[in-house]
Amino acid sequence: MKKHNFSAGPCILPQEVLQKASEAVINFNNDDLSLLEISHRSKPFVDVMEKARALALELLGLEGKGYKALFLQGGASTQFIMVALNLLEKRAGYLNTGTWSDKAIKEAKIYDDIYEVASSKNANFNYIPKGYDIPSDYDYFHCTSNNTIFGTQMKSFPKCDIPLVCDMSSDIFSRVLDFSKFDLIYAGAQKNMGPAGTTLVVVKEDILGKVSRKIPSIMDYKVHISKS
Repeated sequence: MKKHNFSAGPCILPQEVLQKASEAVINFNNDDLSLLEISHRSKPFVDVMEKARALALELLGLEGKGYKALFLQGGASTQFIMVALNLLEKRAGYLNTGTWSDKAIKEAKIYDDIYEVASSKNANFNYIPKGYDIPSDYDYFHCTSNNTIFGTQMKSFPKCDIPLVCDMSSDIFSRVLDFSKFDLIYAGAQKNMGPAGTTLVVVKEDILGKVSRKIPSIMDYKVHISKS
């Protein structure tokens, strides 16, 4: 019997996924080349990525709704700063519910005014704050859907008139939600999607291109979308 890893780190992959991946590593599409050896610009590899992006949007119920799916490097931690670079013009609000939201706040503060709309830090993050207000003049509101270290999960999400950003690294694809409520979702792959090494970002295109700062190309969502 296959062992199961119940830790908050790397997820267990289905046997059929491991089998398919191992075949592709040895001989992809019967071309006598490994998937790891072909050009990332070649049609076979581009087809793999296009299918993966399309499946991500389909599973979230976001196909045809103005969203783009990206697979990026740097882990979810890179998104702490990337979100701010792309969306933060003057000020933003954050819900502080654990270690990862705390880190996201710290990184975003490098660029501009970040306000903790609510926090459970005073009780060692043992609850999800409720009854807070989100000012309509903020550039966006950021929350973390699940906190594995402290064992708390957001069961509902606030309605707001500004872009809603969510770190779903530890529970994406684990439950049915109306994902169209969110304008940007990001998640490290290693907990619910696959092995470590990539991060899924799903972003609504119409929230981009509204900051005045110059964004390095490697950190610019619009650049990644144009090349996907």
